[in-house]
Amino acid sequence: MTRKLLVGPFNRVEGDLEIRLDIRDGAVASAQVNSPLFRGFEMMLAGKDPRDALTIVPRICGICSISQSAAAALALGQAAGVTPTPQGALATAILHAVENLADHVTHFALFFMPDFARPAYAGRDWHGQALERFTAMQGSAARQLTEGRAQLLHITGMLAGKWPHTLAIQPGGVTKAPDARDRVRILSTLRSFRRTLEATIFGAKLEEY
Repeated sequence: MTRKLLVGPFNRVEGDLEIRLDIRDGAVASAQVNSPLFRGFEMMLAGKDPRDALTIVPRICGICSISQSAAAALALGQAAGVTPTPQGALATAILHAVENLADHVTHFALFFMPDFARPAYAGRDWHGQALERFTAMQGSAARQLTEGRAQLLHITGMLAGKWPHTLAIQPGGVTKAPDARDRVRILSTLRSFRRTLEATIFGAKLEEY
């Protein structure tokens, strides 16, 4: 027996998202994902100086703007035949990784877990912990992770000047090289963020997890 199931629209994503599932004999036989929202950034860029992409494209998303910056810089570099310097590529990778870590914390602690604090889950063994740790604006874990995330994003301030919507990532690399003091601060920040993750999410050393 085959039946079709439409799931969505999902909230907390950049625009509406639908998932169509074909269920066959109790299992998913096929799945199609559709994101129908038209943002129009391609239209905004038409006819503009290609370098404007470095300013416009990051506005696609206020959460993952460095991903958009890196993609725009890479595309412009490829079009111009420019290869980032090795150190510039490393600095870009660090910025991208920091934002990626921050995004995971954002989605887990602020977008996903608060749903489990809803009354609909009352009576479940874990509901009390979900209430205490992840109730929106009040949960202890959500507060700790939000503070840890803010500290982590200081790295983007050091390397990229600001977050979001930095202009530091360019086709040939980045506009600022970290000095010895920056490197010490980055390592210290990462160690602190690691401790936050181990205490608040994993409950163990990352290696053990």
